[in-house]
Amino acid sequence: MNIFSRKSVGNLKLTQRDWIALIAIWVTATIVLTRQISNTALGYPDADRILMDGVFLHDFLRDLPLTNIYEYTITYFAQYPALSIGYRPPFFPFVEAIFNLIFGVNMWSSRLAILAFALTGLTAWFLLVRRLYNLRTALIACSFLITLPFVAKWGWYTMAELPLVSMTMLTGYLFFRFVESGDTKFLYWSAFAFVLTVWTKQTAFFLAFWMLAFLWVEGKLLSSLRDKHVWIASGLVVIALVPLAVITLWLGEQNMAQSLGAGAAKNPWLVRAERFVELPDDLVRYQLTLPMLLLSVVGMGMSVFKRDRNSLIFALLILATLIFFAYVTHKTERYTIFWLPAFAFFAALPAAYLTENNLQKNTVFGVAILVLAYQIFSIYKRPPNFATGYDQAARYVLENTRSPVVFVDAYNNGYFTYFMRAHDDQRSHFVLRADKLLTSASISYKNRLQVYAETRADIERIFEQYGVDLIVVESRDVSELEIHTELRRYLKEGPFNLEKSIPVAQENRPVLADQELLIYRYVEMKPPTADKLVLPVPVVGKTIEVPWKLAD
Repeated sequence: MNIFSRKSVGNLKLTQRDWIALIAIWVTATIVLTRQISNTALGYPDADRILMDGVFLHDFLRDLPLTNIYEYTITYFAQYPALSIGYRPPFFPFVEAIFNLIFGVNMWSSRLAILAFALTGLTAWFLLVRRLYNLRTALIACSFLITLPFVAKWGWYTMAELPLVSMTMLTGYLFFRFVESGDTKFLYWSAFAFVLTVWTKQTAFFLAFWMLAFLWVEGKLLSSLRDKHVWIASGLVVIALVPLAVITLWLGEQNMAQSLGAGAAKNPWLVRAERFVELPDDLVRYQLTLPMLLLSVVGMGMSVFKRDRNSLIFALLILATLIFFAYVTHKTERYTIFWLPAFAFFAALPAAYLTENNLQKNTVFGVAILVLAYQIFSIYKRPPNFATGYDQAARYVLENTRSPVVFVDAYNNGYFTYFMRAHDDQRSHFVLRADKLLTSASISYKNRLQVYAETRADIERIFEQYGVDLIVVESRDVSELEIHTELRRYLKEGPFNLEKSIPVAQENRPVLADQELLIYRYVEMKPPTADKLVLPVPVVGKTIEVPWKLAD
């Protein structure tokens, strides 16, 4: 006999009050996620690559090179070397591409794609909590979630975190509807949503364990295993995920090693013990505000005291996230964003219990308003990460170059590359990166380091081979590799004119502090002599070669 009791669930039909609550959630989400939406300086590590992934798929959809997909892709990367498709799944960039097709290639259209994901996920979570409890609990849970400063900031950059957690909420709602009703259409829809979630980020595959655990606590696991539709849906999921698995194993070895680590395979129990301490610490330090943390603890305690079976689906999401990410050694707090909707639910759960009189209801409502006010204040107190100058530098190059080829040596090379494409709808220019041609490494500057140039003569040879005119460098080299320092000395002392200096103002990006973007012109520019461009891509363990006739 299950010690938890199941309450009756709410009506499926939305009332006028439900729609008003949903609209209030949508408006709140839109306000907090579109902060400074027209500011092209907002930036975050990896977000530049995801921006370029969206533009690549935008251009792919316009060109439809269906007979030469691989050649098209490597040629595109040679022109704009800032892609991460291959070791990152393409679903979110695909949605980005749709928005880019509608509104043009710009950062704000990509951010609208993130907003669309968030509104979808919040709607699904609202429907789930409302179905299990009531309108007030659903409204508070979704409002708590979207006003978490940790959640809101992922709407400011083109990162996959909000799309990922949004697809998780959609998958959870659809799967609950299947378990609740037994209707096979919800089974297939939840399978489809799960596939898209994994195609948003590979780590989402662990959600399958969450769903299996929910079937088990509901006492429906064995009957589901005897259902042919479950096996058909599972087979379709496997078929849909096999290509992603193959691509990940082919191109994602470095990223998997970074996340899982060699030590996990040798001593997994030690890794798990450490992570069971570190992950809750991340939750307290980075993810939840103090009021939400306290309210979620209260909500969990009340659910156990009341033996509330309805809350198990949320508790299982927290438990599944904790157990799975105990095996992931890479310590980035954004990885566990999966569990935040469940914590937001538990923080709102007292609203479902304290309903006996107006004093209880008013107290809960007042506390919720105070928490929301505190979180919204915290959002706007914190400035977004930004770094200025890269948009301006790209415009200058496009307007003043004698050659379609620009050479860049910059930590923030991805944003410069993105702006080169965003302001060049004809795709007539080419970006060469110093950290591909002078040296190459994987993820960090010293990992799998290869040095291809050692002297000024080597640098000059590269400029002449590819017909370089303008060179863009950050004034301070952050790689600490000698050839990159030598490049800057050579630009000052050799046959180059300093055309423009652009100060880099930054916030929360200390690696870009005290930087200027310096744009030099190679006085002795020559027509290109290379017949091919060889680009090592250590992050995927490959080297690509493309004809350099593109730059003629």
